[in-house]
Amino acid sequence: MTPLKKYIWLVDTLLRKGEKGLTMEQIAELWNADDEMHDHGAFSVRSFHRHRNEIADLFDIEIESYSNGYEYRYRIADSGKNDYFRRWLMDSIAVNRVVEACRDTAQYIGVERMNTDSLPVLLQAMKDRNMVSFDHTPYRSGVTTHYFNFQPHAVKMFERRWYLIGRYDSSKPHRIYALDRMSDVEVQEDTYQRDPGFNLTEMFEGTYGVIIGDEPVESVWLKVDASQANYLRSLPLHTSQIELRREPNHSIFSLRLCPTFDFRQKLLSFGSALEVLKPEGLRDEMRKEARLMALRYQEDE
Repeated sequence: MTPLKKYIWLVDTLLRKGEKGLTMEQIAELWNADDEMHDHGAFSVRSFHRHRNEIADLFDIEIESYSNGYEYRYRIADSGKNDYFRRWLMDSIAVNRVVEACRDTAQYIGVERMNTDSLPVLLQAMKDRNMVSFDHTPYRSGVTTHYFNFQPHAVKMFERRWYLIGRYDSSKPHRIYALDRMSDVEVQEDTYQRDPGFNLTEMFEGTYGVIIGDEPVESVWLKVDASQANYLRSLPLHTSQIELRREPNHSIFSLRLCPTFDFRQKLLSFGSALEVLKPEGLRDEMRKEARLMALRYQEDE
């Protein structure tokens, strides 16, 4: 058994127990009761603490100990940060464990495919700070360009697609490339110095997806039908989203961001259930798009 499977088992087991966690004795009992885990060695307190440190180093997931007044217990610590990567990683571990344990039901689990072939290579390059080379073919032009000596600074997932963020040298701005449009990704021997001032969160602050517009950040008000408002409550469009008013038939949401192309496309996906109240420029663009859509359907008739 690889160490990774042991890490996954520990994280998933503690995640399932939530804030209460488990005592050392309970963890040992569950470990030894699992045939696969026990076949590769009985539970060891020393190994457990070593695994705790390795999990923290690899995944930034802390297994903390706490006392409830009469015994010490272990649980997954709440980082106190709005850390989407950490949450996604833990969710992925939990799903992986469920699927692994229920292989006979795998045919009944539907997942959407993501092109992640290049992701492990790029993550390794980021870790070791190696430059990469790759071919990139935009969908619009269809013309392939070869890139060399590219510094991979970060990756970002948006709507089931992974994107690479990086640059060629410190004097150039960061550029963004979709992994599903990349091919022949290779790690180079040359290394680079990570920019200490680079902050992925700040880079995309005020944006909806991966398009960084030149327009200023604006206050956007959305009127959403009650039938769709719950979707925005459970999965906000942006971290700045606030529900200003809730009526029986609709709600008003406020966001502060740059209304880029991908944001407008998202708003259009709600159809007539959503209306842009302000700013007027965005409202006018949505109005024009709605008219063009109506004309297209009239032509079909």
